[in-house]
Amino acid sequence: MFEKVKRGRFMADPARRWLWALAIATCLAGQVRAGEGPTIRLELDTHDLPRHLAHSRMEIPCRPGKLALWYPKWIPGTHAPSGPLQNVAGLRVETSQGKPISWRRDEVEIHRIVADVPEGVSSVVVRLDMICEKPSTEAAGYLTYGNDSVSLINWAPCLMYPEGPSADELLVEATLLLPRDWEHASSLEIARTEERSANHVIRFQPASLNDLVDNPVIAGKHLRRIPLETGPYPPASLDLVSESPEALKLSNDVAAIYSRVVREAGALFGTCHYPSFHFLVTCSDDLGYLGLEHLACSVNGVHERDLVTPGHLRGWVGNLLPHEYVHSWCGKFRRPAGMCTPNYQTPQKTALLWVYEGLTEYLGEVLMARSGMIDLNEYRRMLAANIGSLRHREGRRWRSLEDTAIASHLLRGPSDWSDLRRGQDYYFEGALIWLEADAIIRQQTGGKRSLDDFCRNFLGESGTTATRVWPYEFADVMKSLNDVCAFNWESFLRDRIEKPMEGLSTDVVGRCGYRLELRHEAPPVASRISRSGTGVVSAVDSIGLALDGEGKVTVVVPGMVADRSGVGPGMKVLGVDGETFHPQRLLDAIAASPERKQISLLVAEANRIRTIRLDYADGPRYLHLVHDPKKPDLLAAIIQPIAKASEAVSSTPPRGYVAYRTLAPIRIDGRLDDDEWKDAPWTEDFVDIEGYIRPLPRFRTRAKMRWDDQYLYVAAKLQEPHVWATLTKHDSVIFHDNDFEVFIDPDGDNHEYYEIEINALNTEWDLFLGKPYRNGGPAVDAWEIPGLKTAVRVDGTINNSKETDHGWTVEMAFPWKVLREHANRPAPPKAGDQWRINFSRVEWQHEIVDGKYQKVPKTREDNWVWSPQGVIDMHRPERWGYLQFSDAKPGTDTYRPDPSGPIRDRLMQVYHAQAAFQSKNKRWAATVEELALPDAPGLPTHRLTIQPTPEGYNASATFTPPGGKPQTWTIRQDSRLRREP
Repeated sequence: MFEKVKRGRFMADPARRWLWALAIATCLAGQVRAGEGPTIRLELDTHDLPRHLAHSRMEIPCRPGKLALWYPKWIPGTHAPSGPLQNVAGLRVETSQGKPISWRRDEVEIHRIVADVPEGVSSVVVRLDMICEKPSTEAAGYLTYGNDSVSLINWAPCLMYPEGPSADELLVEATLLLPRDWEHASSLEIARTEERSANHVIRFQPASLNDLVDNPVIAGKHLRRIPLETGPYPPASLDLVSESPEALKLSNDVAAIYSRVVREAGALFGTCHYPSFHFLVTCSDDLGYLGLEHLACSVNGVHERDLVTPGHLRGWVGNLLPHEYVHSWCGKFRRPAGMCTPNYQTPQKTALLWVYEGLTEYLGEVLMARSGMIDLNEYRRMLAANIGSLRHREGRRWRSLEDTAIASHLLRGPSDWSDLRRGQDYYFEGALIWLEADAIIRQQTGGKRSLDDFCRNFLGESGTTATRVWPYEFADVMKSLNDVCAFNWESFLRDRIEKPMEGLSTDVVGRCGYRLELRHEAPPVASRISRSGTGVVSAVDSIGLALDGEGKVTVVVPGMVADRSGVGPGMKVLGVDGETFHPQRLLDAIAASPERKQISLLVAEANRIRTIRLDYADGPRYLHLVHDPKKPDLLAAIIQPIAKASEAVSSTPPRGYVAYRTLAPIRIDGRLDDDEWKDAPWTEDFVDIEGYIRPLPRFRTRAKMRWDDQYLYVAAKLQEPHVWATLTKHDSVIFHDNDFEVFIDPDGDNHEYYEIEINALNTEWDLFLGKPYRNGGPAVDAWEIPGLKTAVRVDGTINNSKETDHGWTVEMAFPWKVLREHANRPAPPKAGDQWRINFSRVEWQHEIVDGKYQKVPKTREDNWVWSPQGVIDMHRPERWGYLQFSDAKPGTDTYRPDPSGPIRDRLMQVYHAQAAFQSKNKRWAATVEELALPDAPGLPTHRLTIQPTPEGYNASATFTPPGGKPQTWTIRQDSRLRREP
């Protein structure tokens, strides 16, 4: 079916990955040129997408006589005969001179037509008009549609192809017509672009029909590409399009999370089967939620503000990109043999979707956690929600999990009585099976092996030669599992997959070290943002009912009280216990049921309104996943990041903040209620000191800054459910408690900087460092800050283990008269000046013993910072953030990155390279060439030299910033970095 492409394991050495990518691209190009089938010329015009129309023109080589043409029926990734034939609005077959050619539809295979090609005709023109209606959320990712600002362009619904050659043998020269002011993103290689009247014309390199269909396009007026930090793995980017430019302004934190997703996936699979990857994302309320997998890209649709709204990277939205990304390995590269078809009319056999989709679902959720998108508690809640949604499936008694896969396309989308029918349970129930397999491997091998090893062997490795798609059967899955861990896998899986069951097997819960409990208290805010976007009121474990936010009954659990009382799906609840319906009123009625013994519902059914009484007295019941302290927590082990910290790239620029001058002094009382603070923006949330390779902090931390002629003001807000502190003596080593720390280097030379630490008792430690510890700089403990003002306010009760607190706030006022002592520049500063600053928060894990807080023994502290350091070392001032001073109206100025930043980073590379060189050769390098510095693409043009000195060396770099005068920066062996003169 597919031509073979010679491909070895992707090398993790960054210096070799570009050669590898070039080799793969060359192989693919050679494969395309070697195609034996005809070449189709396709032109797709998208100008009418705002009116829900698309127009395509195909030029197809042929011979006189009968020509059979197919409209795609089984579109890859949909697992169904999903080709939207019903939306064809026009189909004409012509000669190249425009003369009509008659055609007739096949009466059985209606996606097939047969045209009568006259003598002397060597090619036909097929014109296809498509109605591009906005699809439902269950059928969005494979269609073409859009509006006047953004569009998703899939090729399959907009073309026809000749019967005979395989989709790999057919070559397509595709041209896309977009509005003139639009941009696009795709994994397809561009041959050339041109402007034609009102059109932006993009001509792509010839590609097989399979490759074309596997590479959709997003386009629009506002498009942003964010390169991700992929470490040693192939390049990847977030390509975003939206009606709103504001929706594309992702924080560094969000981009960093997706960078970690890529690095964690690379570490998981060991091999990448693409030369580069594009996360194609539409951020649009109009286009809605969507997703579809591809080998070198994925299509992802979220609502307009999802990626810029804190807290939205949860549930379905958070899982979307990791899930579709895992499909590059599981579903695209490795695929069930029954789904490896030579064209788009051959039916697919989908019995192994519990691998294709179930394993992908499991690994996508694991990547969410390993990348820091969610923490262990959120992962537990998500797992409990999945188990809760599956445990009431009465249809399991008659329909096996495998049958939900075989009948996949019949079960997509919601249905009345879906628990009796079952849905596409191979997703989440399949994920539970793979979680259980992971737990079995870890238990059987004493933690030495895991499902990660299976993933590397089954989905990553391809030997010395691999096909573009590597098919597998059930037996191949068994063999690979047994290669990792000997176990009766066949019996285990056949029991779970092929047989109807009385109930959901929950053995996985115990294997992972947990138990299920029904409790009266609801879990924290629902973790899963529904793909449908509608609010959900869930009472499935109490009265057996779920409703949307408007009161429509969406789920009735068979056998529970709502079912026994006559409630049915589709009914609408108008009232609860004599009051109009509101979600909270239903929850209140359930809470009051132990006393009232019943709940009264006023429901509308078609044209009838009636009262249904539920005899219920058990109160709220919610499913919780509870760790058994007597067992190892395998979930915690499973979600531990596996990508090495050294694989992260340290090119993330330091953060920047604009501090505005105050109009009045700020009162330092720890309350943060002054008007001057209300006008000040918060910094970004703190992250781990090592950066985005580590999970996000457990508790939120933010800071603010302002200034006047007397003080630099700093405020911080630290979320903390248990506020405790012990140290009360000034200049104690404060970070032995939980603390907040400020680091200031006024002139940014890495030397002569200040450190101030404070705990929740307002105990402070101030110290001065002439140079970093790495360069032998001791802390001057006796240094003080006369006139320093500090205050702390605890939102709760400090050192009271019986209460749950909200956190604590800090206010500080640093007098300029002290800071100027080692500033080597004006203090107070001038508007536009930039100082280097960073903040750190030390957080110890604790336990409560005899009512008192104690640190957990042999557990290191967490370090959370504003601008990530990349390593566990706050004393690297070159990685601190920038504080830009402004006297403009708050909110009107913008942070302007230091143009010398890349040059300063380059000199720090020289510093580290010199240290390594000196350690190895017992001397300093005298020339740049001796250091063999890595390439630095994108670095400003500069001249780099090294001058030996009696103490060591001076390295200098000269460059000219845009619109400025030449600058020379120097660094020496003790890391002092300065501009000369």
